[in-house]
Amino acid sequence: VQEKFDITPPEKKKREKKEKKVEEEKKVEEKKEPEPVPEKKKFDM
Repeated sequence: VQEKFDITPPEKKKREKKEKKVEEEKKVEEKKEPEPVPEKKKFDM
């Protein structure tokens, strides 16, 4: 909790931004792969 009040150095902010971007890219990749499976389930219903 205390870390939130610390002034984050720009380098750390940059790193966090990069990590967030990588995470988002991973999410997009994950979304792409299993997409056909939920679609099939939808049709089954």
